Amino acid sequence: MSNNKAIQKMADRVVEGYNAIHDKDYQKAKKLLDPIAPLFHQEDRPNVTFLSYLAIAQVGSKDIDSFLQTYEELQKHEPKNNKEQSLKKRVEEMFQELMNSIQDNLND
Repeated sequence: MSNNKAIQKMADRVVEGYNAIHDKDYQKAKKLLDPIAPLFHQEDRPNVTFLSYLAIAQVGSKDIDSFLQTYEELQKHEPKNNKEQSLKKRVEEMFQELMNSIQDNLND
């Protein structure tokens, strides 16, 4: 497979994962995005958009441990634009909802 075809296939997978999130198919999105996370986000090359979508897929598919790890990683990085800011804010709201839900369950 040529390099361009491999890159295109990877890009298609990311787009398909993002579209699955928009369709609320979190299981499919997680399945598509999880395995390629190391390629799209590294400490020295952060990808706030990718991390945000991955976190949404993880919490949506009820993979709470992975969500918390991704959330923690996301907190280390500053958004570069309004879209990244909006996505990161959405993940932070999901984190708050999760914490509130846990607190509510502890109080019951």
